[in-house]
Amino acid sequence: MGDGCQVYDGLQLYWGDMHTNYHNHQMSTIDRTFEAARSHLDFFPIAYYPFLTLHRSNGLIEESVGQQQIFLDDWQVILASVEKYNDPGNFVTFPGYEWHGDRRRFGDHNVFYFEEGPLSNAETLPELYEQLRKTKGIAIPHHTGYQVGERGKDWDYFDPSLSPFTELFSDHGSSEGCSTPFTLDRVASMGPRTTGGNAREGLLRGYRLGLIASGDNHTGFPGVWGNGLTAVWAPDLTRESLWDAFLSRKVYGVTGDRIQLKFELNGQPMGSAISGRGPAVIKADIEGWDAIDRIELLRNEKVIHTYCHSGNWDISNGSEKIKARIRIDFGWGPTPWNGFKVSDKQWEGKLVLDKAKLLDVQGAFSCLGQRVERLSERECTWHLETKSRPKVLERSSETGWAGNMGWYHRQSLVFCVEASSSDKVLLDVDGEKMEFSMAETLESSRVMPLMTEAHALVREQFGLSPDDIENADLYWQNAYKVKVHTAVPESAYSVPFEFVDEDPPAGQNWYRLRVSQLNGQMAWSSPIWFDNR
Repeated sequence: MGDGCQVYDGLQLYWGDMHTNYHNHQMSTIDRTFEAARSHLDFFPIAYYPFLTLHRSNGLIEESVGQQQIFLDDWQVILASVEKYNDPGNFVTFPGYEWHGDRRRFGDHNVFYFEEGPLSNAETLPELYEQLRKTKGIAIPHHTGYQVGERGKDWDYFDPSLSPFTELFSDHGSSEGCSTPFTLDRVASMGPRTTGGNAREGLLRGYRLGLIASGDNHTGFPGVWGNGLTAVWAPDLTRESLWDAFLSRKVYGVTGDRIQLKFELNGQPMGSAISGRGPAVIKADIEGWDAIDRIELLRNEKVIHTYCHSGNWDISNGSEKIKARIRIDFGWGPTPWNGFKVSDKQWEGKLVLDKAKLLDVQGAFSCLGQRVERLSERECTWHLETKSRPKVLERSSETGWAGNMGWYHRQSLVFCVEASSSDKVLLDVDGEKMEFSMAETLESSRVMPLMTEAHALVREQFGLSPDDIENADLYWQNAYKVKVHTAVPESAYSVPFEFVDEDPPAGQNWYRLRVSQLNGQMAWSSPIWFDNR
């Protein structure tokens, strides 16, 4: 195990979503989107979506192609909103858009500007690159793992100075490679993923390519949990610092949980390109929201070392205080499949600690309408909103892709507490109460159904009492529920890591980390390039 990544001293970790698609039909609610972004993100490069949905008279639905005046008008609103909400030190914004040139041939790219820039009418990627060289802009490839020539990334056309990193994971799934965690099947009409355009192949070509994750969602809510987030290491929260970090590839991606990842090689941080003579000393510090399962070290796209952390921690049963994370999910509820008329659910809740200390609370949110307030070191309140459970999964402007519907009818809070095993936690949600000790929640999970509400709903909608119901499973299956996950001690979610590659191959090598939590959430570092002379 390592002794810490000193190179990250003086740097702060900032979180953003670099791929919230924003449409023409959403322009009237743009303030709501920026306000939602600044409520839980540090920076927000918006990705305006200059396409219209065309409904043909014969019933065919397709997207528009090319520049239109309405897009140019929208772009002025985007630029004004970006400047309005940019607040250095608190919340940083950048203007951006999804390129609407020949995406089919060259692959999809998001364009971001440091301050201002034009909504390009470039048809080809070389033309777009030529325009960006005259501005302070970058073009980031995304969902690159589709078929090349069918919106997969063509790595024959690439400029690392203008595309310093690629979006490896998003709402679409993973474009890391073809035999890598997660698929690229969430958007079935565009899949499957194949060789040719994925991130791994760009790296194998020798490109110095950083790796991020970001949403690619169309809901107007930036930072949808489970769709990907971008993490940036920078000295302060300003456009200048973030932009420098973009260009130097001090970036990485996570699926949803905000896993803190420090990674260095021979004292240099992720994104660096260094030379020297082996060995290569790799150090990392990882702090997750759940227990760390494994850490994989890749050299030249092959896993050369895996550390399994599962089970390598102890849970204190004594009186000394420990740090732990408690995750609570809110969701489930009635479904039209059972005949219910469903609507969005509003949750009012409170968590109270008797002797323990509440150090932090973070949200894993997927839609608008979430508010959390830490009132003191002992108490936290919240108002959450979950979307109704559908009978048939489909895509809409409100819910996004069908494959992600489970996240929209569930929201989560992750509490970090300092407590002894006997300290009590009181949970009060919509009038239902639950109490448990830290020792109990460190050993097992528990579910609190809102059964009173379920009975009331059946009476209100169907005029039936429990005596009228033949199968009492109906109540449990359609009850809103609160799940308290098994608490995770700091020794489970915080891992120092060290590995020495004693004899790296001569010449250019690159190293990167892939981190997995037990709950399936992941993080990918940007590589470090090491020219072993």
